[in-house]
Amino acid sequence: MKYNERLKPNTEFIVYQPGNLSDDHYEVLNSLYLPVIGTEAFAIYLYLFESTKIYDKLAVRFHRELMDELSLNLSGFEKAVDKLEAIGLVRTYVSNKAHDDLFVYSLLQPLSADMYFKDPMLSMYLYSQVGSQKFNDKKERLIYPDLPENITEVTKKFTEVFYHARDAKFKTPHENFKHNETSRGPAVSLDDFDFDVLFTHLKGTRIDKQFFSKEIKRLIVQLSQLFKLNAYDIKQVLLQSTSPEFGIDKERLKTEARKYYQKEYGEVIPSFSTQEEAVQPSGDETYLEGLDKVSPLDRINDLRSYKPSENDLKVVTELIVKTGLENGVLNVLLEYAIQMKDGELPLRYVMTIAENWEKEGYRTAAEAYQSIMEFRDAQEEKRRKRQFKYSGPGEEQPAWLKEKSDKRPAEKRQKPVKNEPVKNDKEPRKTLKDDEDFSKLIDKFREN
Repeated sequence: MKYNERLKPNTEFIVYQPGNLSDDHYEVLNSLYLPVIGTEAFAIYLYLFESTKIYDKLAVRFHRELMDELSLNLSGFEKAVDKLEAIGLVRTYVSNKAHDDLFVYSLLQPLSADMYFKDPMLSMYLYSQVGSQKFNDKKERLIYPDLPENITEVTKKFTEVFYHARDAKFKTPHENFKHNETSRGPAVSLDDFDFDVLFTHLKGTRIDKQFFSKEIKRLIVQLSQLFKLNAYDIKQVLLQSTSPEFGIDKERLKTEARKYYQKEYGEVIPSFSTQEEAVQPSGDETYLEGLDKVSPLDRINDLRSYKPSENDLKVVTELIVKTGLENGVLNVLLEYAIQMKDGELPLRYVMTIAENWEKEGYRTAAEAYQSIMEFRDAQEEKRRKRQFKYSGPGEEQPAWLKEKSDKRPAEKRQKPVKNEPVKNDKEPRKTLKDDEDFSKLIDKFREN
């Protein structure tokens, strides 16, 4: 789903759900999908499914309902639905009419356990999320034995049991009935891989172009993304997994792709992350710009080395639910509060600053950081004036304070006192280098 101006609290939506979830579906969702998509996306999927039992079929509803029932803002809802789309549980449609703001969420049933574990992207992603032990535990719980050997099927056919007469008036119904619409797995496009280049590499080999069915192409796209393989790499993998008589062996293709990756990178499995988890900036992106793209829940995990306390989660939840602050602002607030309170995260303290920043209208991490710098300047100026106030008539300013204040630019020494962090667009923006303590803190967080 692409977040745009059409998605607002009062934007209408319809849930299209022609099937139902069985006990087996719920078991697969809880055991295999939840660790991959996270709790917010999981809650949205289940809520939409269950809500269809209450509302009429294709009832028009408003996104405000989802925000209130699930305690989500639109930004959080968008990111969660992105995961549901990517993993193949939801397809999203929008109205083509210019003035008709309507979203349609088509819900798909999860893959069977067998299909999930045999999908290279899903099974590898799950492995990377839960580790070897839990992965094997989940697999063992969902395995079902094969049929006994040395048996012969004697099942009767329909025509051996039932007799039917023809009726000229009868016509087979063509209406759209309730049916099961199962996920096809991770959402990938054949355009994500250049098959023309691959076919050029394959000229002169025993690999025929006719071997490449749509299913095989889709698997190649998955493997290329999963194991970082280009067209030449895929050629090497195909040479080891194709025979002129039987074509491309899908299971062998997966195995050879994994072996090729391990040989090139020396890793057991590739690492995974969502776009929003990419905290470290790249290229010209600054650290603060990177914070604008990260969920506060993911950020508190980073700050606490993936061991947040109950209080940490409570504070982050309160910030998300009770304020309208953007992710970048909340992330700066979390870092600032942890620094100021020696690693603690007091709810009252954090909410007081959050309310002030929301009132000031900060929308980016850079604006929030600028506010902190201005607040610290004001506090330093206040301390300096208080020191002069209590100095005797003949006393000189202490050397340590004089040395510190002499290093400050003249315009900062003359800046008026402020009691709270406020936004001032007229002052030049500072960078992280302007505050040594905060820079060191951020460097420490970057290492996590």
